[in-house]
Formats: sequence, structure tokens, C-alpha cells
Amino acid sequence: MSFALLLCLAGEALAAGDPVAGEAAYAQACARCHRSADRILPFIAGDDVAAKTAYLDALLADHRAPDPAMRADIIAYLLKVSGL
Repeated sequence: MSFALLLCLAGEALAAGDPVAGEAAYAQACARCHRSADRILPFIAGDDVAAKTAYLDALLADHRAPDPAMRADIIAYLLKVSGL
């Protein structure tokens, strides 16, 4: 049960990223290959914010965003752009 609590708290901490900083980080680290964030939104797995956050955190950790703060910002930006 404590592991589940840690996962929930981690998801909340990630969701607290800065979407403005995330937009800049996306432009710097992601846009060269993925172009507009709108192009990748349909491929973000998960049924809710927590699931999408967890999916993106795992994906970005191995995909050009090893820094947790940068990941949190990019995730906040992508969630904002997707309307969540």
C-alpha cells in the first residue's frame, strides 16, 4: 500500500510541472523530430491524467528528457495542450 501511495504522490509532483517551461523544453528537445505537440497527443497512452503522466514520465526518462524537472515541465505542457 505504501508503494501505491508513493506512486500517487509522484504523479502529483510531476503534474506540478510548469507548462510554460515545458513548452520551451519541448521546443528545444522534442520539436526537431516530433514537430508540433498536437501530432503526438493521440499517441499518449492512458485514460486519465495520472495514467498519462505515468506513461509520459516513463517514456521521457529514456527519450531525451532524463532530468525529472524537465520531464515534469514537458508533461505539464503536453497535458495542457491536450486539454487536461
